[in-house]
Amino acid sequence: MMILDKTLSTLAILTLLFAGCSNDTKEGKKYIPVNSLKDVLINLAPMPKTFEINPTEETMLNGDKGTAVYIPADVFQFADGTTPTGKVSIELKECYSLTDMIAENMNTTSGHRILETGGMIYFNATADGKQLSIKDGKAFVIGFPKGIQAEEMDLFYDFAINDTSSTWVSDYKMFEAEAMQQAQADTTPSEGDVALNLNYPIGMTDDLYDYGFSTSLQTATFYDLFLVGQSRTVLDYINDPETVDQNIAHEFLDNNWRVEFDLNIDKNGKMYNFRPINNEYSNYNKRAITLALDYFKAIPPFDIASYKKEEIKHNWDYSLGIMGSRTLNWERFKTKFREQFSEYKDKAIQNLDKTALDYYMFSATKMGWINCDRFWEIDDEDKTDFIVTTQNPKNTKVQIVFKDINSIMTSTFMDGKLVFKNVPLGRLIKVIGISYANGKPTMGVAETAIDKDGFELTAFNEFSLDDLEKELNGEK
Repeated sequence: MMILDKTLSTLAILTLLFAGCSNDTKEGKKYIPVNSLKDVLINLAPMPKTFEINPTEETMLNGDKGTAVYIPADVFQFADGTTPTGKVSIELKECYSLTDMIAENMNTTSGHRILETGGMIYFNATADGKQLSIKDGKAFVIGFPKGIQAEEMDLFYDFAINDTSSTWVSDYKMFEAEAMQQAQADTTPSEGDVALNLNYPIGMTDDLYDYGFSTSLQTATFYDLFLVGQSRTVLDYINDPETVDQNIAHEFLDNNWRVEFDLNIDKNGKMYNFRPINNEYSNYNKRAITLALDYFKAIPPFDIASYKKEEIKHNWDYSLGIMGSRTLNWERFKTKFREQFSEYKDKAIQNLDKTALDYYMFSATKMGWINCDRFWEIDDEDKTDFIVTTQNPKNTKVQIVFKDINSIMTSTFMDGKLVFKNVPLGRLIKVIGISYANGKPTMGVAETAIDKDGFELTAFNEFSLDDLEKELNGEK
């Protein structure tokens, strides 16, 4: 267990991690009496801003921390589908600073993947005390201030997994998450895997897919036999859509062709002596055979020396087959999904005029917590469950902030320990703990690197609420 006795006297360096975010001044805020950790977090939470608008007119709203929101006319509806005619109340909560994120218990994760955030907002609309939603086919537009960040960002919605946990889901993938949730609700555990009934939010056309080959038959040897000069097997090669002409793969899929061969491997690792297999699964004609042979003969030879299990037998019959496949290209899907709301985004840009370039602009169709994020591309890195121990874990809120990116994670209390699931080994972080002891808020902060040994957070110092906010946000 790593122990770090030295605490940081100031947290100004944390500001650099969130330099692209707006300052959180909380001017005029009145603190409530503090008698627990919950009260501490309530006091630290960002203050909501409320507006009253005419729903029949387009409206441009501005948050105190830089958020811009464009609301078209007649965009809201009640649960029964009717349109509000009186005033609509809008609640906007902006979450950009480290204090905001800690107080709101924010995680910048989507499933098991870590996100880099450009800011989060809570947006909600009611009329006559009743909840509103966005009409089908319509959207409002959010402008998240860019600050110094320049990377491309995406829009994410808060998605409830169950009564106690949630995750962030990309706007263009919400339909899939909702379908999965509905299928699980309609399926008993004894029924096994759920079947998704996807209702795509856009018209599905051929150009939204990548066409390729997949293996229909393979000798077990091919699972571990690499190609010359490549760190992949022939099975990886076949499943890579870049290795086949899209039109040919499309033709295979359209005709449901399935071509399989018995073949031999020569001393140089090349496949030869292809003989079509004819069984109950086969489906081919002369053209399919010709196309399949051309494809197989173009595959690089095997690196025979890379196979350690046994000797490659040159007089042995190996089997390999292909059939057409397709996968959804999510980037093209995202583009087409967002194009259906482009008129609203264009109108928002017109209202912002010259300042539009200072924002990440997104058309939103759902309300609630909304995040401006992008995936941290570290999928190939080794991960671990990072454990933090502290004196009073049940009454301490502990979060980690990554030094590389604007990302924060909240611990899960498990078996008396605070656990951060599936985090990348070796990454530098700051561990921040906030507690309540002896009638005052306390805070401990330390730097470390993620490892398998875990970390002990010690030396909590007392702070007034005002000083705690200043320390967290690097204010003097």
